[in-house]
Amino acid sequence: MELVKNLYLRVYLLAMTLYVFFNKGVAYTYLVEALWLFGLLILLMHRKSVELIWNKTTKLILFFIALSFIYILRGITKYNLVDLIRDSFIFQYGWFVFILFIFKDKIERIWETLFFIYTWFPFVALLNFILQYFVPFFESVAPFGGIPILLYKNGDMGVQLLISTLLLLYSFEKKTFKWRVLLSLVIALDFLILASYSRSGMLSFLVSLFCFIYFNKDIQLQSRVRLLMKYLPIILLVVTPIYINIKVAENFQGRSVGFEQIKNNFSSIVGGTTDATSEDNVVWRLVWWAKIIDYSFTAPNFFIGKGIGMSLATEDDIITLDESLRSPHNFHLNIMARFGVLLFLVWTYFLVQLLRPLFKKKLQGRSLLIGCILFAFLLNASFDVFLEGPMGAFPFWTWVGLYLFSEDQVLV
Repeated sequence: MELVKNLYLRVYLLAMTLYVFFNKGVAYTYLVEALWLFGLLILLMHRKSVELIWNKTTKLILFFIALSFIYILRGITKYNLVDLIRDSFIFQYGWFVFILFIFKDKIERIWETLFFIYTWFPFVALLNFILQYFVPFFESVAPFGGIPILLYKNGDMGVQLLISTLLLLYSFEKKTFKWRVLLSLVIALDFLILASYSRSGMLSFLVSLFCFIYFNKDIQLQSRVRLLMKYLPIILLVVTPIYINIKVAENFQGRSVGFEQIKNNFSSIVGGTTDATSEDNVVWRLVWWAKIIDYSFTAPNFFIGKGIGMSLATEDDIITLDESLRSPHNFHLNIMARFGVLLFLVWTYFLVQLLRPLFKKKLQGRSLLIGCILFAFLLNASFDVFLEGPMGAFPFWTWVGLYLFSEDQVLV
């Protein structure tokens, strides 16, 4: 049985590597869903020996999971079973928290692998950009579900790059000076590129990094941050000439690399952009969100929501060119639309339980690191379809599990 556990953990960490490095390009391998199924079987076989952490957080996760099963039964006569199951995974991915309990004695091994993954991620992200925009051949390389292997959602990239940055600060002394300099330069260049393409990724990175700096009470970490701030102008002086000389075509949203685009993205966040494309994108989302809030506060949607199995874009008469879009670009409002206001309030309470120690400055060490990471996930999920699919949900619930294992965790 130990052999099976070790083999599963290896595949688990391999899947994490693939999803962090390739994102949407490997989503249709269904590797995460296979891991979910086999993980549940292993958890069932070890049910007597696994020591679970029972607190408000884990109890609420189980409540959400159980409720999603009920909603499958509710919609089974009206909607396609595959669509019902797919939508139910909005909460079913939460099982990965409990699957991680099987490997409580192997947490250090998991951490070592995560450090390795995120140390190399900035280089992989930069290589992805180069191949995607300068090597046309890769546009036709789509081995899984017809999705180009290099297709990476820029908002997701902002969260993953934030994790690389925080882990660099956390493990500063473990890297040589030359390695730290090189990694800092690549992270800075990656950030400027993704800031051109994704407002949610840019915002998630900056706000969560600020939270880490602001809430950190560790003197050693504070000195590392001051050192980084000291050399930041030099880093920008090196990468800026490279950045302004990148000439690539606009992407499907009409955005291109450049400081003008970054300025427009910043302006659109505060409502002052003159870029019609960005403005239309904001208005389109706000209209949909307002419509969800409007019908959610009417009976019977207030109590039970619209349910799962249907495309909300079709149900809400939202005009979109993306026929695969089923949910609004806001995970929390997706919960409100599908499960009702009451469940939305329970979800909000769950988030309060999860993040309250962070904002009360009760976290330090690994738990502070993970708290800021989770905040980045949740912030990006407020502006994108992120936690509904395996690209965001798999790492998110993995980090939630690690959060519970943190040696200085204060969740109750």
